[in-house]
Amino acid sequence: MAGRDGKKQAGSAKAGRRLLVGMGASAGVFLAAGAMATGSTVTAAPAKADIDALIDPIIQPILTSLTDSIGAFDPTAALDLTSWTDSFLASLNSIDLAVPAASEPAAAVAAASPAADPSLTGTYDIPITVQEDTEPTVQAAIGSGPDQTLLVDTGSSGLVIPWQDLGSNDFTALENLYNLGSPANYGFSGYSGGVDYLYLTYNDATVDYGDGALTTTNTPIDVEILSWPTSFSAPANFQDFLTDNDSTGILGIGDSSTDPGPTESPFQADGYDGVTVNIPNVPTSLDEPDGDLIVDPSNPGTAIATLTGAPTPSTALTETVKDGGTTVGSGSVYDDFDSGGVYGTIPASIDSSTVAPGDTITVYDGSTPLYSYVVGTDTPDGTSQAPEVGSGIGTAQDNPIDSGIEAFLGHEVYIDYANDTLGYDS
Repeated sequence: MAGRDGKKQAGSAKAGRRLLVGMGASAGVFLAAGAMATGSTVTAAPAKADIDALIDPIIQPILTSLTDSIGAFDPTAALDLTSWTDSFLASLNSIDLAVPAASEPAAAVAAASPAADPSLTGTYDIPITVQEDTEPTVQAAIGSGPDQTLLVDTGSSGLVIPWQDLGSNDFTALENLYNLGSPANYGFSGYSGGVDYLYLTYNDATVDYGDGALTTTNTPIDVEILSWPTSFSAPANFQDFLTDNDSTGILGIGDSSTDPGPTESPFQADGYDGVTVNIPNVPTSLDEPDGDLIVDPSNPGTAIATLTGAPTPSTALTETVKDGGTTVGSGSVYDDFDSGGVYGTIPASIDSSTVAPGDTITVYDGSTPLYSYVVGTDTPDGTSQAPEVGSGIGTAQDNPIDSGIEAFLGHEVYIDYANDTLGYDS
């Protein structure tokens, strides 16, 4: 999902996140504006409060700033946004939200959860299911909410989920949003499938990856609260975008030092030195359990190449296209190892025509072949197993090609947060 050029591929929205605007806001501003928490106790609020009394102070200054910015370019658009904002906030007035009493300790707001392992020496295996041949997913519950299907995306950093999906049988989505505490930041971001969004960052979430695999605490997450399409062909909103990716959220596990996002990978933020995407077999059927996400301080496999920079190495690789035994294209490329990138991209300079079924695409580190696959249409869901041909990509580290899922099938790929390297295993 890391391609940041608004690419869309094989009928599915890619999820590569790009940071549109980094808008800092101190926790103190939100504490005062949202009147949510002070010290160790929750501030006075009615036991049955109108949600707009809680959300309005947070959203209003953000939308006011956005309206002012748009108004400088298009006063009519700013007027439309103002009208929509007024209607949106007015609609919140009819929603009642049960909130903790003023005397209840803030620690009691969130559900009790085990503390993170302080030694960080264990190995945690989180099952991966590859959906529709190209979409590795894991299950995780955020706070007291239900399990979510999170797309494992090495091409972005940060866990992103819409606020509507925070609900559970015991709490509404808005109650669980409130239980996350006060937002520490906000901003605008987007994914290359054509959806941009406004998010709030919370720094103290608990994320449970199920069955005792791993629970992280004090985890930063981004909660999408407003989204919009960036083109007529794009999904209508963030929820539709996620549906296209067979998920309810994005688990961005790329190293934030080379692929910055609004927040870090939950594992990097929790102090773990690295994580491995392990998909040992090419999927042979839809929704097949295919491997594990391994959280470990060291690479559990044997690297055939250790590349500086993760997920986009700083050293150029070589990509070739062969028709049978004949090389029809070859060139030097920078490659974003992006597990959420569908079937990836290839420069037009390497293959100026559409890549044909039967062609073999191989990526090398020097003379060492890293991954190779044959272009075809024999996938279980009938999609075209071919990268998207594009112009001007691959020539620089900040505009790389996208590896897509093929780089991860049959290989362990270790993202080393501590050393900012990518270990590509045999």
